[in-house]
Amino acid sequence: MKIIPYENFGYNSYKLMPFRFDRFDNDRFLLINEVGQSQYINSNDLDSLINGNLNINSNLFENLLSKSFLYTDDSNYQFRTLASKFKTRKSFLIGGPALHIFVLTLRCDNSCEYCQVTRKSPNNYSYDMRIEDAREFVYRMFESPSKNITVEFQGGEPLLAFDILKYIVELILSVNKDKKIQFVVATSLQYIDDNILIFLKKHDIHISTSLDGPQWLHNKNRPNSCKDSYTKTLNGLNSARKWLGFDNIAGMTTITRDSLKYPKEIIDEYISHGFHSIFLRPLNMYGFAVKREKNVSYTMDEFNKFYRKSFDYIIEINKNGYLLEEVSASLALNNALTPFASGYVDMRSPCGDGTGVLVYNYNGKVYPSDESRMLFEMGDNSLCLGNASDSYLSLMSSPVMKKILNSGIAETLPGCCDCAYLPYCGANPIQNYSRYNDMVGHRANNAFCTRQKYLYRYLFKLMENDTNKEIFFSWLTKLSPQQGEKYE
Repeated sequence: MKIIPYENFGYNSYKLMPFRFDRFDNDRFLLINEVGQSQYINSNDLDSLINGNLNINSNLFENLLSKSFLYTDDSNYQFRTLASKFKTRKSFLIGGPALHIFVLTLRCDNSCEYCQVTRKSPNNYSYDMRIEDAREFVYRMFESPSKNITVEFQGGEPLLAFDILKYIVELILSVNKDKKIQFVVATSLQYIDDNILIFLKKHDIHISTSLDGPQWLHNKNRPNSCKDSYTKTLNGLNSARKWLGFDNIAGMTTITRDSLKYPKEIIDEYISHGFHSIFLRPLNMYGFAVKREKNVSYTMDEFNKFYRKSFDYIIEINKNGYLLEEVSASLALNNALTPFASGYVDMRSPCGDGTGVLVYNYNGKVYPSDESRMLFEMGDNSLCLGNASDSYLSLMSSPVMKKILNSGIAETLPGCCDCAYLPYCGANPIQNYSRYNDMVGHRANNAFCTRQKYLYRYLFKLMENDTNKEIFFSWLTKLSPQQGEKYE
């Protein structure tokens, strides 16, 4: 019997799939392909890979083949695998806008230093959403093809317009037939009471609130007429947790110049109040926040130094057995460690402005993002999609949406198209317009790009440690890194 030689079962040659790379040190590169899979490689192996000379019997070759970095001549399996991975990563394109933001009012009792809109007096009802517009907005929302919808209520302080919030929730529930709806209200918690909490609990409405750190820092960043917004927020937090539980309330902290020296103190504040998640959010200097930029802002390099100190401390806390995730890192890790698209509209390409989120403003106008409705408050209404009475089709096919999408595909933008971290990132045309009066912007000086590149480089370095990687996976699955149980 004639036996075919072993060599005949192997590969004779290979060709490259598209990928990009980032130099990590003098002799090591990080390769990332179109579907977000990654591989470390040294300079000699990278040269061999590109020149077609990589050893096809090596473990490196097998890793690159399984991760869709290359393909062989004798099979189209790798192409079908790559197509399937790409479809999964871009699955957010199928459903249309899944986040629908209702800006119920501009009324608010806080005078936050970084606020992007002009707040109005708590007694000035002329800046509340009209019931007629609220009804039309709900109908527009249901015209979106998305089967999974998040409804977020914003302000001002949306609880000051609780009657409108209640009307919208009840209308949505009465109209809904087959969509899965999640409600979220972004509130300072300073106006919450038992009647509101009974309604929130009945309809499983989640809360997003702001806690900027220790009492002195929170009060400085978020002053109000009572002179102690910190105490009012904590009182509201404690009441809300009694009704809704801990998991239905998320917290974020906006980092100002005063925050930069106190990373440990800010994180300790969250732990002392039982939070298992913290969002270290950099300033977004658009809208009216630009007027106070000199008072509260900083460079992105300064923020990155703060973030690194904070994150190192968060890792230490997790190693000691307390689960505490950082939200922006979790979103980035989802992109890097799973095949699935992030639900975060800022990290999408094509961009999520309009295609992933619609904003229904108190004045009856529809906008493709928070930034665009805040530009309106500054006198620039060029990014308005239309009115409450306009159909969903009309809104989505408007000249504004076409303009946004023309600059909203990161794969086509200078500075983005060659970036190793492109599969994890987004184009953010409206953010660029709000800062630079240009939807493409200049990536070399772009604060968002500086932030994203730093974040991914830092996370990939940390993931070389198995303990760190175990902690990161626990964030994605919400499991305790030591006990392996869902946290409470």
